[in-house]
This record gives sequence, structure tokens and C-alpha cells, in this order.
Amino acid sequence: MKKAATLTDADNYAADIVSGKIPACELVRLAADRYIRERADPPPGYRFDEKRAKVVIKFIQLLRHTKGSEAGKPFFIEPWQAFALANIFGFIDEHGNRRYSKALITVPRKNGKSTFAAGISLDLLMVDGESAADIYTAATKLDQARIVFDEAFRMAQDLSRDLADVSRELRFANSQNLKYIRYGRSELRPLVAQDKTLDGLNPHGVVLDEYHAHRNDDLFNVLLTGMGARKQPLMLAVTTAGFNRNSPALKYQRYCEKVLRGTIDDPNTFALIYTLDEGDDWMDESNWIKANPNWGVSVQPKKLRQDFREAKEMAHKEVEFKTKYLNIWTDTAVTWIPDRVWMQGGQPFTMADLAGMQCYAGLDLASTGDFTAFVRAFTDGERMFILPTFFLPEDAIAKRTDGTGDAIRQWVRDGYIIATPGAATDYRYLVDYIKEQHGVHPIEQIAYDRWNATQPVAMLKESGLNMEPFGQGYAMMSAPTKEVERLANSAAIMHGGNPVLRWQMGNVMLTKDPAGNIKVDKSKSGDKVDGVVAMVMAMGCVLNAQLSESPATWNNFKTW
Repeated sequence: MKKAATLTDADNYAADIVSGKIPACELVRLAADRYIRERADPPPGYRFDEKRAKVVIKFIQLLRHTKGSEAGKPFFIEPWQAFALANIFGFIDEHGNRRYSKALITVPRKNGKSTFAAGISLDLLMVDGESAADIYTAATKLDQARIVFDEAFRMAQDLSRDLADVSRELRFANSQNLKYIRYGRSELRPLVAQDKTLDGLNPHGVVLDEYHAHRNDDLFNVLLTGMGARKQPLMLAVTTAGFNRNSPALKYQRYCEKVLRGTIDDPNTFALIYTLDEGDDWMDESNWIKANPNWGVSVQPKKLRQDFREAKEMAHKEVEFKTKYLNIWTDTAVTWIPDRVWMQGGQPFTMADLAGMQCYAGLDLASTGDFTAFVRAFTDGERMFILPTFFLPEDAIAKRTDGTGDAIRQWVRDGYIIATPGAATDYRYLVDYIKEQHGVHPIEQIAYDRWNATQPVAMLKESGLNMEPFGQGYAMMSAPTKEVERLANSAAIMHGGNPVLRWQMGNVMLTKDPAGNIKVDKSKSGDKVDGVVAMVMAMGCVLNAQLSESPATWNNFKTW
């Protein structure tokens, strides 16, 4: 007979993931490693409360399944679910409040995410101890919001019949116009993006279901902002992958990946992302378990094999199989250089190390109050040394309220970003900076995108700098983009671990034309990539200097 999961199962799961006993993707391994490391040595200001973790694991297993062949049976959570609960609820601060205010759990279909999310929503309602807590199951449409709510509704009804003390506190409504579960003064109800009362909400907990279906972040941001008055709020997004790489869900996942990898320091975000690793063969069945933590439990290998046979024969079925059963975001875009490869060039260097090297640069100017990137490239014939500088208006920094905003403000304090006054970049700061750097180490040539470049380019030309326009199409961008990739894979791009450029490298998505040419696609990239574009243009200067007698001749790229 199956036994209820315990905190020990959560600990063992993490250990088995790290040891390789349980096959897992890099992102799950990073989450497990983070748990083990911080369980033993929590970040400053936090501790792990075993009792709290045990309570939530025990409570959710008091619930029962309400649908299908499992209806009426106890909801015995799996080790991966116990691991998620131990993370989200176990870490607390010095005041006893939860450490994690945001959490992302992304798994493919049939891994029991809705039932699991329903159990978490009931714990937030009944066990968390928040006075007059408002809990919401939220989605873009009512039918979607009701999936988790209805499951929680049935679970709570069964629980009230099982436990007399609980039944005295629970109240239910499930009519067309009124849907809620009340426990004392607290309430759980479904919520949709069109709800007219969104701005007045004060959520204690939100379960945001199927985040991949959201066209924008309006609902996420309104609910997150409304949590400001709560002591220990939780925004839990649960989703499968989707078909739109411009989705806010993928952008949020990319942010969470950076947290897991340590690119961004965010102690208040937890992420558990099940998928395949870059380079894994999706047709190899041995890889499927990495994306499906409920393999052999609710995910039946026989059913996946059947769907796989169809996927091999029909292209649209292949996309669906990858997305919904392996949790791979699908689109026409192509990912670029993995962080582990990029960081091979993270060793620090100084200007003195660059003495005697030729210097070229790329300049990507902001069209409005956004990032401007100036990137210099120095070469010793074998390696490329990259020095990026970023400019961002103070108003834009203040408005950046997403998870990256705190990191950006820290990068300003650390000197990686120069904050300029006002709502738009003051090009005088940019021009003065470039002139100053040219005086320190002469710049042979600066490539720039013609868009919005008239004023600063004229000012730089007047100062004697060699400015050359650089087209943003495949003809000009493909060769230097491929060269950046080649050098990065050879650990020959030295960037000193610049955190802003590292962040932007992680945002890059490429597009490819029928001839195999590639370029950075700003429209499909997860967030800002201005520094990467400027670096590619600087690389273009270097390549052209190597291919031509005159560094000012750009015709070589036309036949590359």
C-alpha cells in the first residue's frame, strides 16, 4: 500500500536528483542543489522550519482525489511535490514569514499540476494563519480559473465531511454568479483578467494557472502589486510550455532560469522547471522522464509512445508532443549560447592587459527611454576581449518593477550601468564617455545601427571618431554572429563576467533564413539584448579589418 510522503522524501528526492539517481534536466538539478545547499546554510535573514514544511506536506495529504479512477482515494503526493512544498513553505525569515513570495512550477500535461495547485490553494486558505486571507485561482478565462478552483471546492467539501471541526468553519457557494470557499474570515475564489475589481484586490495567495496562455502580464502585475500589504504573500504560477516565445510566461521562466543559475540574485523566487536539456534528443524515450516527474504514476509511458508515433508522422503533432508532453517551448526561433559556455570567458582582466591591442566598437542606441549599449572589442589575434558599457535613463530604472528591476538597480550601484537623468538617454553623457575612452585606448572604428543615430553619430564624427553604419539584416549580421558563437564555444571570448551582458546573452533568440544565415531577433528575445547586438557589430568591425586592407570597407560581408 502506498504511503504518505514526508519531509524525508523531499530531502531524498533532492539528493537523488543531484547524484543522478533520478534523471533530471539541468534546471531541476540546480533547484535541488540550491535546496540542499540552503537547507544546510540558509541565506542571511532566513532559516528552514522543518515543522512548517511537515505541516503543509501532511495537510495536503488529508485531501482526496475527486475525479477519475482515483476519486475518493487519498491524495498521496509524490516526492517531487513534497520537494516543491518543502521549498515554498519551509524557508522563513526572522519574523516567521515565508521566504518565497513568487514561485514557478512548470510541468507537462498529466503530471497532476492542477490537483497539486488546488491543494496548495487550500493550504493558503486554511493553514497559513493569515487573517482574512484572500486567495485566488486566476487565469485569462473563467473556465480555466475554475479548473483549480473546482478541484479545491470538491476537495474542501470532502474534507468537511471527514473532519467535524473543519466543517464548522467552511462555507461554500458555487452558483453562476457567486463562487467561493470560505474558511472563517478567509476566502478562496476564481478570478479572471476581465474582472472589474482587480485594482482593489489585496491577495494573500494567487495560483496563476496555465500562465503560458496569457497574452500579457497585466493580470500577473496587478495581483503581484496588490500583495504589497500582506506579510507573506505567495504568487504561484503553474503552467505547461506554450507555442508563443513572446509569452510573458516564457519571459518569466527565463528570469527564473537566471535565478537558478545565479546570474540574478533573487532569494525570494523559487522555480521548479521540468523539461529536456539543450541538445537532448526528443525522440529518445530515455529522456522523457526528465520532463515528467510523475513518470509511471499519472504519466503512462505506453500513452506517450502512442502519441510519439503520431508525432513522427505529422509535423503539427511533433510540435504538440514536444510542447505538451516534454515541456519544450516551440517556435521558429532558435536558442543561442548556453550560459555555461558563455561563462568560460568570465575571468577578470584590466585595461593594462589590453595594451597594444586594436580596439573596435559597436553602438546600439535606444529609440526611447531604454538601454543604450556601447561595446568595445579588443583582439590579440586568438582571443576577443569584450568591454561593454550600458546607459539607462533614471525614469526607466524606476519604472522597471519586474523581477529584473532589483538586479538592474544593483548593476547601477556597481557601475555596470550608467544612469542618465530624465526619461530618455542624454546623449551628451554617451558622447563624453566614448571620447574619454577613445583618449585612454584609441578606437579604430565604431559600428552603429542607423536607426535613431543621427544626433550622437554627428557629435562623435565631429570629435574625430571613425563612425560606420552597420545594417541589421542577415547580410551584415550573420557572419559576426557566427564568429561570436565560434569564439564562445572555444572559450576565446573574454568578458570578465559582466553581469548585464551575461543577462542579455541569456535573453537572446536567433532567427535563421533559408540560406542558414542567422541574426539576433529583438522581437522574439526574452528581454533586452542591446549589448549583444552592439557586441556583434563590434565583431563585424574586427572581421572586416581582418578581411580587408581598409577597415572602412564593408563590402566583404555582402559575399560572406
